[in-house]
Amino acid sequence: MLETVGVIRAWLRAHGLALGFVVALTALYSTIAIRLHLRVHTGGYDLGIFEQAIRSYAALRPPIVDLKGPNFNLLGDHFHPILVLIAPFYALFPTPITLLVAQAFLLALAAWPLVAWAQRTLGVGFAAVVGGVYGLSFGIASAVGFDFHEIAFAVPLLAFSLSALGEGRLKAASAWAIPLVLVKEDLGVTAVAVIGALIAWRGARRLGIVTAVIGVTASAIEMTVLLPLVNSAGSYDYWSKFAEGRPILDEALTSVDEKLGTLMLTLAITGFAALFSPIVLVALPTLVWRFVGDEPNYWGTRYHYSAVLMPIVVAAMIEALGRWKRSDSRRARRGIRVVVVVGVAITLATIPNYSFARLFEQTFWQPNPRIGAIDAALAKILDGATVSASDDLVPQLTARATVTLFGLAPLNAIRPDWIVVDPYSTRHFRVHRGQEQRALAEARTHGYNVVFHRDGIVLLHRSG
Repeated sequence: MLETVGVIRAWLRAHGLALGFVVALTALYSTIAIRLHLRVHTGGYDLGIFEQAIRSYAALRPPIVDLKGPNFNLLGDHFHPILVLIAPFYALFPTPITLLVAQAFLLALAAWPLVAWAQRTLGVGFAAVVGGVYGLSFGIASAVGFDFHEIAFAVPLLAFSLSALGEGRLKAASAWAIPLVLVKEDLGVTAVAVIGALIAWRGARRLGIVTAVIGVTASAIEMTVLLPLVNSAGSYDYWSKFAEGRPILDEALTSVDEKLGTLMLTLAITGFAALFSPIVLVALPTLVWRFVGDEPNYWGTRYHYSAVLMPIVVAAMIEALGRWKRSDSRRARRGIRVVVVVGVAITLATIPNYSFARLFEQTFWQPNPRIGAIDAALAKILDGATVSASDDLVPQLTARATVTLFGLAPLNAIRPDWIVVDPYSTRHFRVHRGQEQRALAEARTHGYNVVFHRDGIVLLHRSG
């Protein structure tokens, strides 16, 4: 018995801090995401899309997503079969909150290897700083505050892989990196290949080459064969983000101030220490494709696009500071202190601009003022019905109905049983308010009658 207690105490000394961060960050991220959903601040694009896909997986069907189009297979949009891992949990708890909690756990899990590595290398105090810098970083905050995305799986895989790489466990680094090809089609070439190159550069040449080849080959097959095979248009939709319009150089020189701000902030949370480790090179391909793309949402720090960068730059910081500490010079010790002060200061300074600041807003803890009308309208919709809804109302229905985004497709093409519209929605990604109101007026000429109208919420039912 005493021996068992001793083993537990030893394990907690070694891993207790890392475990504590995972638990605390999971609770923090879940709280924010769930409150946003309960306040009707999540959307069909993207929470509803992923719930429809995972709901299909849970029913042992292909990931058909009606929000993207009739019989649209989501594996023809992005290649993310790893999402099937959430399906068993969704089968037990069929609600969008399952996806939000799963994402919260995955993002929090990335803290484990980073904090544990920092503790072994730099001590408990700095490990706590690492956990805070990663856990409160703007990239993670943006992902937590914007629905659910498959990229949540990439964040812990990168953290485990790069922590192993930094500690010289090269086989483990490869083993954690290769599953990234199942998260999204670009990660094979933008992450796995670079990690493979670093593994080769650090001595395991054959292992590194094999890892890189697997990454590049997987991305090539996914983009040129698998995605076009499933896509209804027979192509990979996202080539158009780079291959059409203005030349790549012109795109790269567009909104340079915004792109430079994203780059500087990404490095600043590490006190710029990430620049002193080759691990930071893993972030380069992702930054390049974002900055040469013609989609403005890629350029800034909002949404989920920076989440994968956070474990990369934090891992690079840990490796750089570990090397400085081993040099045992006065200059290195001073450098470590400067990095800690700058990294913590920048991280804390960003909090008011991202989703963690919501915790301090009084309205965040209050119900949506129109929730009574929303609940009353949605209660009239029968389970299993077909519904066309405003973006913010979509994930309130996807667990129990077949839902499309109102105003996106002609009514005579989809003919839903019900239409429910929230003109005050905070989410209008694909259909703006003017389009929605025009479509609402048109619906009444297609045999739809108003059966509920309160606090702006309008519910229509198709006659006959």
